[in-house]
Order: sequence, then C-alpha cells, then structure tokens
Amino acid sequence: MRRTVGRIVLGLSACGYPLTQLAVRRCGARGAAVAEAVCAGLAIRDASMMAAGVPGRLRAVPAALLHLELAAGIVASLAGLRPLLGTPPAASASPPRTDAADVVRRAAVATLFAVHTLRFGIYLRPGQGRRAATVSEDSRAAPGRARGPR
Repeated sequence: MRRTVGRIVLGLSACGYPLTQLAVRRCGARGAAVAEAVCAGLAIRDASMMAAGVPGRLRAVPAALLHLELAAGIVASLAGLRPLLGTPPAASASPPRTDAADVVRRAAVATLFAVHTLRFGIYLRPGQGRRAATVSEDSRAAPGRARGPR
C-alpha cells in the first residue's frame, strides 16, 4: 500500500466513529444499515485473520489488539442490529433519548474504530507489527515485501 493511501485510510479510520454517528443521525435506518455493514465487515475481516493464524505471526501487542478489535466488532455488530430491527421512533419535536442499548452500541463502535486505527497505524510502520523471526523469514522469501508501505 502506498504511504499516501495508507495515511488517507488511517485518517478515515480515525474518523470512523463520528462518521457512523453522522450517518445514523442524518439518514436514519439507511445510515444505521451502512454503519452496521462497516462494523460487520471489520468483524468478518478480523475473524478471517484469526482463522488464518495471523495472531501467531504478530508481536504481543498487535495480536492482543486484533483480539480486542474482533470482540469490539462483534459487540458493535450485534448492538447495531437493534436500530435496524426495531420500530422507528415516532416523529416528535424532541430528540430521541439515548438508552442503555444505544450507549453500548456507541461504546462498541468507538472502541472498534479506535483499536482499528491503532492496529492500522502499526501496520503502516516497518515490520507491520510482525515478530522479528516472521519479518526476517518474509524478507528472505520475498525481498522488499517486509519493509512495509512505500
């Protein structure tokens, strides 16, 4: 991944929580569906990384962050189903109240994007958070690939 593209993706990841909140607030059920799709997509990607054995190739902190991101993604996806499956609130002059389920959803989405941003920042660095043995093995197998983004 090119360095400029990586930085743009990193910035979008850092803005992920406010963007999901904006989508839900402005677009209602459609915005909630978009936010749900993003959270579920991140959780599915993390689960596939876990199934492929990626945590075993990472250093301790990036591996722990991957586990945490998967957990936050699952909670965010499950909590995000409620606005999609529930009945729409009645139109009123007062803004809708924030209940406990919405607080859980917001906390999970915020955690998901915070951890994803941290992990992606680590990925953009040389070594990409991999263990030293994995980095040296990768550099022997494919020269130039272990250096990280350009």
